[in-house]
Amino acid sequence: MKPRALIADDEPELREGLRLALQSKGFDTDEAADGASALQKATTSPYDLILLDVLMPLKTGLEVLEQIKTDNPKAFIVLITAHANVKDAVSAMQMGAFDYIEKPLKKDRLFELIEEALQARDLRERASLSSPKESSPQSPGSSPDFVGESKSMLKIFELINRVSNVNTTVLIRGENGTGKELVARAIHAQSSRRSKPFVAINCGAIPENLMESEFFGHEKGAFTGADQRKIGKFQFASGGTLFLDEVAELPLNMQVKLLRVLQEKRINPVGSNRDFPVDVRIIAATNRDLEAMMKENLFRNDLFYRLNVMPVFLPPLRERVEDIPALVRHFVRSFNKKHGRQIEDLSVEALNHLKEYPWPGNIRELENAIEHSFVMESTSQIQDPSLPDHIRETILDKAEGWNLPFDSEKSLSALDFRSAKENFEKEFIILALKQNNGRINQTCEKAGIPKNTLLRKIQKYGIQASEYGND
Repeated sequence: MKPRALIADDEPELREGLRLALQSKGFDTDEAADGASALQKATTSPYDLILLDVLMPLKTGLEVLEQIKTDNPKAFIVLITAHANVKDAVSAMQMGAFDYIEKPLKKDRLFELIEEALQARDLRERASLSSPKESSPQSPGSSPDFVGESKSMLKIFELINRVSNVNTTVLIRGENGTGKELVARAIHAQSSRRSKPFVAINCGAIPENLMESEFFGHEKGAFTGADQRKIGKFQFASGGTLFLDEVAELPLNMQVKLLRVLQEKRINPVGSNRDFPVDVRIIAATNRDLEAMMKENLFRNDLFYRLNVMPVFLPPLRERVEDIPALVRHFVRSFNKKHGRQIEDLSVEALNHLKEYPWPGNIRELENAIEHSFVMESTSQIQDPSLPDHIRETILDKAEGWNLPFDSEKSLSALDFRSAKENFEKEFIILALKQNNGRINQTCEKAGIPKNTLLRKIQKYGIQASEYGND
């Protein structure tokens, strides 16, 4: 089946040129001369690629983009913008556009974008189809299916496809909560070993004196308490994949033994006089700086090079903010099933706050935040007050930190940053209390301050809310 493209631009000559270019690449094309027509076509028919001009009658390209992404987050949209209008291009990328192209259009750049969009579409479909389905109970928000439309995630999908076709060792690196085990499971599920076991070990959770036994097994009577023979994780994973999570937590003596197994493909159970061959693929993961650890002699150089044959770096959520709307929709659907709710989406304000928050806990923290909001929200749409307090407080503190005190005549030379911030907070709270007649709940609602935050700040600055009531 031919790929389909929609061309939305109010200039007939430009539409004609784009139509001919796309048809030369095997596309069937539709056209729209204004934003309203483009939106109507895009929401009633599936397209593999949508080209949107920024300036169109009835609706702008950005308005159409926002609505399309709401209804069809998987759509690949390229924005057409004037050379000088970089601001619109940046906004488009933040809203989920695949890319943008500047006028006057250059054929080489257009063809390059078309190829990139088609490759990205194919990568996403392959990753989605081959991602492992749940084989054991997990929280609904922990579905192994990948969610992400950003270029960084599309590159991850491509890497998964590449490394799945070989048996080489993989080292997955990234902060906690970025989905390192999901990537490991996806690689296994796409590999020739997918019919064999996937066995995961958290290297940081095993006591050092039991580690060798957990990895390689032991014979009966090998040590006190070894009243029967035990099969180790390497043998459990025979023919399949062994995932070593938190590999940087391995003590040095265990690093030596792991290195030997990787080199010789044989294990020696504790208390045994024989070696046994093992056939496993190793995928390791860590959130630690291994290079720094090697300099401090905490991680062996030779083991690092054995593991780091194919490195995969997972970006933190704060570096792929454009994926947050899709992740939120994914969690909303999951938690609707779990909690028997009918939450439709998030308010614009709540979603914007999620985009502004730095997410130190990454996707795992976002999942927990959405579930918290499900519990707190009583309507069909998650509103800003239902978000966890620490998220709202962080956003509020961030906003306050960039403002000066209300008294613009006050010299800043005598103030450091903390003093300026505290001065702003105090005057802001006093002004908010005045405007709301000293009523705490009303002040929280109108000023967008979590109640516990407001009460804490009132106590901190010695403010008497009752002084600002009119009755």
